[in-house]
Amino acid sequence: METIVQAKRVLEIFKEMSQIPRESGNEKGISDYIVNFAKNLGLEVHQDEIFNVVIKKAASPGYENRPSIILQGHIDMVCVKDHDSNHDFSKDPIANIIEGEWMHADHTTLGADNGMGAAMMLALLEDESQQHGPMQLLFTTNEETGMDGAFAIKEGQVTGDYLLNLDTEVEHDFTVSCAGGCHVHVKIPLLRENNLPGYDAGLSITVTGLKGGHSGIEINEQRANANQVLTRVLYDIQQQYPISLASFEGGVKHNAIPSKAVAVLSVRSEDVAAIKTLLAYQEKQYQHEYSVQDPGLTFVVEDVPTPEIVYAEDTTEALITYIYLAQDGVHSVSKSIPNLVETSNNIAIVRENQHTIEILISIRSSNSNSLEFLTKKMMLLAKALGVAAERTGGYPAWEYDKGSKLEEQAISLHNEMFDTPANVNAIHAGLECGLLKGVLPNTQMISFGPTIVSPHTPSERVHLPSVENVYVYLKALLAKLQ
Repeated sequence: METIVQAKRVLEIFKEMSQIPRESGNEKGISDYIVNFAKNLGLEVHQDEIFNVVIKKAASPGYENRPSIILQGHIDMVCVKDHDSNHDFSKDPIANIIEGEWMHADHTTLGADNGMGAAMMLALLEDESQQHGPMQLLFTTNEETGMDGAFAIKEGQVTGDYLLNLDTEVEHDFTVSCAGGCHVHVKIPLLRENNLPGYDAGLSITVTGLKGGHSGIEINEQRANANQVLTRVLYDIQQQYPISLASFEGGVKHNAIPSKAVAVLSVRSEDVAAIKTLLAYQEKQYQHEYSVQDPGLTFVVEDVPTPEIVYAEDTTEALITYIYLAQDGVHSVSKSIPNLVETSNNIAIVRENQHTIEILISIRSSNSNSLEFLTKKMMLLAKALGVAAERTGGYPAWEYDKGSKLEEQAISLHNEMFDTPANVNAIHAGLECGLLKGVLPNTQMISFGPTIVSPHTPSERVHLPSVENVYVYLKALLAKLQ
């Protein structure tokens, strides 16, 4: 498009990256692509055992005494598709469809988070006209599922006075602080038994049509969680009709609000019509409750073959009780930063394993004490129900370095270049800066990037004029930093 001039090469590189599978945990291909990109430019490049890549480029002539700069972004992406899509993320390219000022994929996530930032870094790398101080580029892996790449960075592996993270998703926003978090894995013993006599019909209930979304950035929207809505529905059915639960699954990613959940029930044929009537009534109640946040909420009720094997009563009771009672969504808001969610959680995934039903809960907070409280609360609920719970994947918050020289220069330049003033903020999502601060304690950091709407969903799209603006700004900032 006409507005893309300087960032044309960015979009070309992003398209090349979109041909390579890069779901979290499957980053070798994209990591090798970046290594070869650097080698073709004759640059020093290092790839570690989990496919993080560090590229070093000497300062431009006359810039040798400028501050050293780290450009940083992650190369994995959240892979979510519409429920009727046949896309195979292990081998199929991601479509880059341009409509007007926006780019999106074909019923899948686009991977602009954080692929567009990585593409900017590579475009800068091959631009010999770009002026900059000593520069290192850090590409990390597995950010979306546990920040494993950032966790693995060792002291001395990358060094710099300033770090520019390119993973913020609103143009003109500059992130200077982010939440930390952890996961809680609740494991309910999966006990099964033969279907009871008289339970001679099967019903499938699907909660679908929800927006889902990023469980950090969009948790403040208080959107419906498909896992919890379905559990509430099942509990109410149980109070009126004898049923047995044969299966329950919902959610696909720990950092995505679940947009779909499905349960299969064994019921008495004499109750089917009444249960369907109740579900039609409940659907209207939930559509009213979530009319603003999730106007597309729908219950799909289908007759299915009568299950031969169902969950034992203890398994069903523990599953429904835990999810019904568990906290979901915003837990508390910041008292010092307006409109910032301080602590939240997301009942992200419910899935069957061989011997357990696992409930994966993602917890975030910018306050360590509040994080501990909510985490312990989720684990104590499991203990009260007599089931196991394990805490994993803790990562630290990125605390605000108020008045840093980097922030001062970055904001001043932005406000010189654009009519829209810079917005300096903290976010509830996790950024790798919190972890990288552990090995770079004296490095000043800031995060910015182009506008990306609905990341972590098949509706993800990136605003192309913002890609141009951010890239032009990034080039100017690199040349000006003192």
